[in-house]
Amino acid sequence: MHISDDTLDITADSPCVGHCTTVLGDDVCRSCLRTFDEVTCWLEMNEEERRAVNRRIALLQRKQSVL
Repeated sequence: MHISDDTLDITADSPCVGHCTTVLGDDVCRSCLRTFDEVTCWLEMNEEERRAVNRRIALLQRKQSVL
């Protein structure tokens, strides 16, 4: 199944909701769905890189809602 991101409004805003589980040892945060590396490197990422992370998260959420 291909999920298009044409209709997604992707920003460079942090998806953090303040309940990070990567500090508990998770490889992917259960709250914002970013990887540990994405969380720790977020401040150094440029806007394009942040949008790419947010696009991946949005597509993952959309795919999960279809299932």
